[in-house]
Amino acid sequence: MKKAIVVVLTSLIIIVWYFALFGERGIIKIIQLQHERDRILAEVQRIQQKNEKLKREIRRMHEDPHYLESVARQELGVVKDNEILFIFEDDEVEKKWDKD
Repeated sequence: MKKAIVVVLTSLIIIVWYFALFGERGIIKIIQLQHERDRILAEVQRIQQKNEKLKREIRRMHEDPHYLESVARQELGVVKDNEILFIFEDDEVEKKWDKD
């Protein structure tokens, strides 16, 4: 009789420990969720920093016409009146033409 009680209690303890470790609300699941939360928080922080940088750039474009002009020149190839724009090809393109 005592042996049966010990076996039942040991089995219950093993089952409880199993669910405490591996169950839906077990320790391993909690640790995984904490890592996921930390990853998401880091991503949110990275996106917030990028958003702040973009806000500063937009503000600067609105407030600084020289900056806006430089961005338009670099990104869009805008030129002023009486200016000539020279576009140089990459070295690889030139090498290809030299070989032919």
